[in-house]
Amino acid sequence: MIELDWTLFVQIINFLALVFLLNLVLFRPIRRIIRERQAKLSMLEEDISGLANNQQGVLGEVEEQLTAARREGLGLRESLRLEGSQAESSLLEQVKQEVEAEWTRVEAKIKEDVAKAREALRAQAQEFATALATKILGRSIS
Repeated sequence: MIELDWTLFVQIINFLALVFLLNLVLFRPIRRIIRERQAKLSMLEEDISGLANNQQGVLGEVEEQLTAARREGLGLRESLRLEGSQAESSLLEQVKQEVEAEWTRVEAKIKEDVAKAREALRAQAQEFATALATKILGRSIS
């Protein structure tokens, strides 16, 4: 039979103190780190979507310039048609190079940001795992 004496109350107080300390030392920092990571990831996702929208704008401008160059070429006389075609092809090549350069730059930036985020998360994960293992085992891990 269970005896209800003063040790039961000591155990209840001990349990509540342990829950409070674990919440203070372990659970709150973990939740804070997770929130920070989620905020960082959402910020990177917003940057990526902004860069994708920027790409769509550049492609729209390219299409507008291409359409304007074609209208101009059709409106010119026969003697200027050859000159218009050359201007169109050079403009198209220039715009393609600009778009390719911009795309390469944006893609490199995205890859760099993702790599930095992964590296930061990887470093934080290792530090956190070591700290958590140290606390759980009650001894330092080398």
